[in-house]
Amino acid sequence: MDSAPATFIFRGTCFWLLLAVAWSAAAQQSEVAQFENLAASPWVHCAFYRQYEIDPGTGNRLLVEGASNSLTHYQRQYGRLRSIDTRRSGARDAQMLRGKKYLHFIERSAGLYTVTTIYACLERDARSDMCISYGAVNARHFDSRVLRDPDAVFEELQAHAEPGFCDHSFLHLQEAARKPQQR
Repeated sequence: MDSAPATFIFRGTCFWLLLAVAWSAAAQQSEVAQFENLAASPWVHCAFYRQYEIDPGTGNRLLVEGASNSLTHYQRQYGRLRSIDTRRSGARDAQMLRGKKYLHFIERSAGLYTVTTIYACLERDARSDMCISYGAVNARHFDSRVLRDPDAVFEELQAHAEPGFCDHSFLHLQEAARKPQQR
């Protein structure tokens, strides 16, 4: 019996399966990679809304800058991530978790988790193609699975989260107060 055609078919099938697995892994990496600039930024600013405004011309839902119900600022200094929120006084410790699809900023307080999930790039800089505005939601819940599988918790609870957007500041910029090096 000639086993060459069977071997060829088997090898071809294996090749396409490996290619499909590699393509899927690359797609997942590119989804998470789109948030790398935000994850690396020392300052992240977010605005959240309890409801949308409605565009009278189109009927589309809008998030109007300056009309948010709350603001959150994440600040990374000396290896520590802190959160400052307009809903409470003082700064709180936070942690950043990279899921398979999304980026999450998580605060814990007495069993309550306040989670900001970044799920998409909304706007890119025309010159650098760097994402400058990200779609985000903010949710409060008691689901401790968020520390193990934040993507799954987000997908289950996103309908109850407050919509918003985040941006990063001062990425790759020199501080204005710092004097330039003399040569």
